[in-house]
Amino acid sequence: MKSVIVTVLSLWLLSSLTTRSASADDEGAGSSGGGQTNTFGSDPRDPSNFLQDVEQRRAQRDSLFPVSPLKPIHDSLDPAKKRLYGATGLKMGLTLNHVFQGISDSIAGSDRSGSTTDADLVAGWELINRGEANPGKLYAHLEGRWDYGTTGPQNLGFVNLGSQIGTANAFSAYDNPTFLIRNLYWEQGSQEAGWAFRVGKVTPDAILATSRHITPVTTFLPNGGTGLFASGYPDSGLGFVGALYPSDDFKIIGVFSDANANRFDWGDIGAGDYYKALEFGYKIMPKTENAGYSKLTFWHNDGTKDGKPINASTGKEGWGMTVKHEHEFTNDGNVVGVARWGKAWQKSSLYDQQVGLHLLVYDPDLVGTIDNDLIGIAGNWVDASAVGSRDEYNLELFYRFPLFPVVDATLSYQSVFNPALNTAFDHASVFTLRLRSVF
Repeated sequence: MKSVIVTVLSLWLLSSLTTRSASADDEGAGSSGGGQTNTFGSDPRDPSNFLQDVEQRRAQRDSLFPVSPLKPIHDSLDPAKKRLYGATGLKMGLTLNHVFQGISDSIAGSDRSGSTTDADLVAGWELINRGEANPGKLYAHLEGRWDYGTTGPQNLGFVNLGSQIGTANAFSAYDNPTFLIRNLYWEQGSQEAGWAFRVGKVTPDAILATSRHITPVTTFLPNGGTGLFASGYPDSGLGFVGALYPSDDFKIIGVFSDANANRFDWGDIGAGDYYKALEFGYKIMPKTENAGYSKLTFWHNDGTKDGKPINASTGKEGWGMTVKHEHEFTNDGNVVGVARWGKAWQKSSLYDQQVGLHLLVYDPDLVGTIDNDLIGIAGNWVDASAVGSRDEYNLELFYRFPLFPVVDATLSYQSVFNPALNTAFDHASVFTLRLRSVF
């Protein structure tokens, strides 16, 4: 199966490079991601993209049921937020994401179901050069996670199933504290200015090798299907990010951050252990103005001071590279493919190697004529770095649709083959319901 995935990946990249781009007259606005500027990364959870993502979703009104039970809250919040921004330049956004998940098999005596809520509150304060090409903004991101019962969905996959790909990235509780400061940084510049930088508490895995089509809160779910964790990422911590834009279709990103970073505190940047990465992004024959960057990333991690793992880092020194290719298959941008490959050396990352193929169809209109629904299908393979692990495969299919105005529902099925850390069984099914609302 590994050879099949690698062969398909190679053919996909070749076909994309030889596909003729649509002319400007044929370009459509599409609905495959809106108008995010993506100054650094493309992940909608990154604070710089988060507020735009919330505003875009708030503007979409189609839904299966025309009236939301949250309508009174939204009706009172929206005018207040507009007045606040007009008076101070402060924008705020909140999302609530909830997952119910069940697995068909688990290690003897362990849970087979669980649910978790993930809450994200982001504030962006435009303090200097407001409305200009090089605005200066202060971003703060508060994140909270809590379980209902004994086991969160992320731990259902990692612990109870023995999976290394996982089944629900970001959906297990923060025990102590429940809420934490995930990001806090100053950002200045823009693509229009041709440069930008960010300094403070940053999250490298929300910046590097990202795609707005791949995120556990709106599209795919498993850790190995949403993050390139063959990249040895440290956790959220103190660091610097810089960006240059030589042209509209080309950008260069550099990251320098604390290898001992820990989202629960401020890490230990004074220990002298660092994570460094250089990424090149290029839009390969885009069909619409919203086309995503294909990215080539090189990284090196000094390892942690105590040799203990954190996030995607095993705590060991090492280096690696990733490739992420995005391709629009239709002139309106509504059918999008994403192919990803990552390789780590010296056992320095959660995965020694991983491959992912993702296909998304926006606005398939499966529920009547409702807009803004989405079908996604993906296949993932990982070679985990853990001693004694075996190659693991994951197939995923989901359908997302607007249940109420500003409330999305997602039905997801995953088929897990050969859980990497569990040989008691070779296959398990995973069923998930995800609910999301933005404020």
